[in-house]
Amino acid sequence: MHKNADRFIIRLPDGWRDTIKMEAAKSHRTMNAEIIAAIETAMRIKGVQLEQPNP
Repeated sequence: MHKNADRFIIRLPDGWRDTIKMEAAKSHRTMNAEIIAAIETAMRIKGVQLEQPNP
């Protein structure tokens, strides 16, 4: 993740944090990386092209 990435606070429904944490561990990712991967997948399914960060 880029050092200057936007920060965003999110409220998760009860139980989601633990589930995301377990899934992240299975994928050897941080919770943040797991959430980003899930959002990317959902957007791709919807046909939405996300901007790639500039290096």
